[in-house]
Amino acid sequence: MNTMKRHLFIWTLLLALVFTAGVASAVELLDPRVINLAEEFGMEVGRYGGTMTVHGGASGPKTFNPHRAAETSSTDVTDRIFEGLVVLHRDTGLVLPKLAREYVISEDGTEITFYLRRGVQWHDGTEFTADDVIFTFDVVYDPAVGSNSRTGLLIDGQPMKYEKIDKYTVKFTLPRPHAPIMFSIGTPIVPVHLLGEAHKQGRYHEMWGLETPLEEIVGTGAWKIASYRIDQELILVRNDNYYEFDEAGNRLPYLNRVIFRYYPSSDTATLAFFNGEFDYIGIPANQYPEYVDREPFSRWSIITAGPNPGTSFIVFNQNPNAVPEPKLSWFTDVNFRQALYHAVDKETILDMAMNGMGYIQWSPINMRNDFFLKKDIKIYPYDLDAAHEKLEAAGYKLGADGVRRDPNGNPIEFDLITNPGVPIRQIVGELFQEDLAALGIKVNFQQIDFNVVVEKLTDTFDWDAIIIGLTGTFDPNGGSNVWLSSGNLHMWYPYQETPATEWEARIDEIWVQAQRAMDPEVRRQWYYEFQDIVAEYVPLLYTVTSENMVAVRDHLRNAIPDGVGGSVGSAWNYIWIDR
Repeated sequence: MNTMKRHLFIWTLLLALVFTAGVASAVELLDPRVINLAEEFGMEVGRYGGTMTVHGGASGPKTFNPHRAAETSSTDVTDRIFEGLVVLHRDTGLVLPKLAREYVISEDGTEITFYLRRGVQWHDGTEFTADDVIFTFDVVYDPAVGSNSRTGLLIDGQPMKYEKIDKYTVKFTLPRPHAPIMFSIGTPIVPVHLLGEAHKQGRYHEMWGLETPLEEIVGTGAWKIASYRIDQELILVRNDNYYEFDEAGNRLPYLNRVIFRYYPSSDTATLAFFNGEFDYIGIPANQYPEYVDREPFSRWSIITAGPNPGTSFIVFNQNPNAVPEPKLSWFTDVNFRQALYHAVDKETILDMAMNGMGYIQWSPINMRNDFFLKKDIKIYPYDLDAAHEKLEAAGYKLGADGVRRDPNGNPIEFDLITNPGVPIRQIVGELFQEDLAALGIKVNFQQIDFNVVVEKLTDTFDWDAIIIGLTGTFDPNGGSNVWLSSGNLHMWYPYQETPATEWEARIDEIWVQAQRAMDPEVRRQWYYEFQDIVAEYVPLLYTVTSENMVAVRDHLRNAIPDGVGGSVGSAWNYIWIDR
């Protein structure tokens, strides 16, 4: 809020800059977003000019439509072009105004009023207004569009009501207080003047594919698409009429261009970086030694950026509609799951898969979210003796032949699958197989095509145990589809009509209470209880996550990874080149 007030003191300077920083504007910018880089992020005021080249992954975008983008290769680009009403602070994760200059939440938590920035332009010079916001939410809530934002913007399965108060004011009415809505309401805003007619005709899902002329892809963001050679190179150029300024009155961004280059594998991308083909790269943990060896003789530096926000785990299938006996009895037995958790050798996984550059995980909460992450939950240290004792006490006896059997005399044997190409998952599987063999349990470990893994997990439910992961969301409510018993990613037993166990029913209750708690401190206590339940009943056996690391060339300034995701990407508008 302080940054919004500060612009009043430098307004005279900003008026002049509207004409000197690029193209003169026919729309008067009354509400610039002023960012004190030093105060907010510990960054320097920069200089204009230059091109930054980045690694875009193995392939390029599949669409330029932000509400049809379903993969990071697309959203990595569309997130630069389109913006939402709010944005998360890059370090704290707090919700800040973006296209809105201010928002007000009613005392009862059921109304949110957004006051929009006046004079913000779409890339084609048309003014951004409340009509664009109303249209965007019409698009999001339209099931025919299939927007990825839709689920997060439903409350108890119902959409919010929204209305235009005036040209620069929009009010949302919620069916009940729902604290997580602020983390979803920043969905990308799209222009009604360009897409409205297509939506009326039921053609929105066809719009802005790769065949669209690039000048027609119009957002409010700091970047515009200049060219794209599919899966090879994409170039973004600076939006000269962007509405953000630094504390010295310089219109952002500083760079002229950003180039995405795409490489088919991480090994190829690493070689390209070493050859000077781009300016920063996320370092895969298994390649860390290569970077360490080269760093002293290079013109780049390694920056560590905290834990990866995702999770990796082993999960057992507890679906009574898919798992036959006696396996179902084993997998639904909390004593069995707790015992096997003691056989997950996290320290060795960390050393073998990540050269020790990572973190041991125990909680479902994003490790970067210190506010909600509970530090003192129950854990299961690697201890095969403890695993043996728990199994014996639960009736799973080790015979003289070295085979462990359940109370009915059935030898314990099950399949464990994962997808190839992810070293950590292979290591987890091989170590787990070896350690369970020492306990008298036979594990048939197999790596199969990722699409087959996903089909088994989400469609046929034909599996025993899987090693897989989730990308993670900063706010815990982003995991609703995993932790609600009715969720489609409630992996061990999805789509439950009623909770199968008391502990799952309690998590359902906690989830609703945490959603209703507009006070963050109250929400935290609910999520603390949730983490204690997960630690006790271990539906997921967590493993490790990597240290986020980036290699950044020395001529880049302000290329600092953020606190929310450990990414340099959130700093693009502030990065400048020091030659």
